[in-house]
Amino acid sequence: MSILGLTTPTLTSSSSTTSSDTATLSSNYEMFMTLLVTQMQNQDPLNPTDTSTFTSQLVQYSQVEQQIKTNSYLSDIKALSATQNATNLVSYIGKTVEADGTTSYFNGSDDASWNFTSSASASSATVTITNSDGDTVYTGTTKLSAGDNTYTWDGTTSSGGKASAGTYTISVSGTSSSGSAVTITNTASGTVTGVDFSGDTPLLTVNGQTISVWSVTSVSDGS
Repeated sequence: MSILGLTTPTLTSSSSTTSSDTATLSSNYEMFMTLLVTQMQNQDPLNPTDTSTFTSQLVQYSQVEQQIKTNSYLSDIKALSATQNATNLVSYIGKTVEADGTTSYFNGSDDASWNFTSSASASSATVTITNSDGDTVYTGTTKLSAGDNTYTWDGTTSSGGKASAGTYTISVSGTSSSGSAVTITNTASGTVTGVDFSGDTPLLTVNGQTISVWSVTSVSDGS
């Protein structure tokens, strides 16, 4: 579980969505006003619109107008919150963190890497990489040494294609020379040297490995 108690949220701006919603509301607002004015111009002077109906229409008009303003205010609040979150995450730089090391981010070009610990050496361990939907995109083998290991993946899938940018999960299994299954510990730990906000999810650089900030389980003073 993440120390933030959240499930992979994003820090992206919602300006495009807000603009679309506001445009829709504004369009409805203009249409409502056109219909209302047209109705008043063409109503029978001897049989005008019922007062209660007219009042109800005015209330609807006011509600649409207020909704447009509310959306604008909420957009400003969300943008401010995203900026504050980004500022807070920068404070991770120089700190020592521990995180779930099973996932890593592949940006579509640079190698993705995973750090893990093996309880024993294995001449041929099976590596399985899955995407965020749980689908297997790559299966291969690697040699394990007892202790710390690093596995890098260039994004090539088992079918020979190239994986798209996203978060990928690794699973490693192997058998030691004695015939027993090795134990793999996928806890990533180290000093944060950078924070990347270019994607949907903030990413930390730890010992050359790119990990999601939401997978961090503990933070301590780097000194």
